[in-house]
Amino acid sequence: MSESCSCGEKAEIGATVKFHCKTCASVIEKFTVKKPLKAAGLAAILAYGGSQFVDYAITDNRYPLDVEYAVLEACASSHKQPLSYSSYGSKKKLCLCALEDTMNEISYIRYKINEKGFLKAFESNAKSCK
Repeated sequence: MSESCSCGEKAEIGATVKFHCKTCASVIEKFTVKKPLKAAGLAAILAYGGSQFVDYAITDNRYPLDVEYAVLEACASSHKQPLSYSSYGSKKKLCLCALEDTMNEISYIRYKINEKGFLKAFESNAKSCK
């Protein structure tokens, strides 16, 4: 598409939309859409979509509730002997700390792909939470 007019001037690209009466063909409403306005609208849509993706993929580090519960339950009840109430509470806090650190490190999508990597990170985080 050429951006110059037949008169030699640089063309201003735009589109005019006219609404007219079908019976008498008189113009009811008319407005113009210019190229910069289209580009700004497209940029705004892309920016919004990108921000939603970033919010979902990067900052949303929660696992499904049933997965979180299963990991915490397995961690807290993995002791071979019965625990006292205070020991159980301490262990539960340690498990929560380890899970939180691991969730910040490994996304749920990565957890589903590489469960062994999640377990290694969880163990490492549990040791650092002590």
